[in-house]
Amino acid sequence: MKLTDYFIKKKVHSLAIEAKSRKHESCALEKANQILVLCEAGDQETLRPLLEQLRKMKKNVHSCVFVSEKEVPEQSPSELLVHAHKDLTAWHVPSDSVLKQFQTLPADILIDLTQATNYPMKYLLLKHTCPYKVGVKHPDMELYDLSISVTAREDIKQIFEHILFYLQAIRSK
Repeated sequence: MKLTDYFIKKKVHSLAIEAKSRKHESCALEKANQILVLCEAGDQETLRPLLEQLRKMKKNVHSCVFVSEKEVPEQSPSELLVHAHKDLTAWHVPSDSVLKQFQTLPADILIDLTQATNYPMKYLLLKHTCPYKVGVKHPDMELYDLSISVTAREDIKQIFEHILFYLQAIRSK
């Protein structure tokens, strides 16, 4: 662990404790209009067709993509790129400008597909006001309203498909 990871990890754990007291809600996929997906640049191409599937369901889909390499991937208008080399402080906390941009992205459902160790994205997730957050269960933190358990063998496409299955199965009153 790098020394700088210590501070962001501590902030995320603190925010996760605070998040336990927020009002937890559920939202059926059929009732959601705005969906925000958090992912990493390496998974972006795999996820594009799946995000298109949501758009065909008449959902307004935005994504926030974490870019750890210096090479900048192609960006669409519905994406916010968070660059590890220029958008994070020395302590790996997203800058205020990135946080403000992120918080303006509308979301009825926020889907987190980032790695458990991507603390800058967990920080953004916990700072967003979205009422319904979904992601992969982490043994040391409760971050989501709906979390799924997966094996280490599952790839990002399978995880996203599982999440969509459960979101479609939810029927809210």
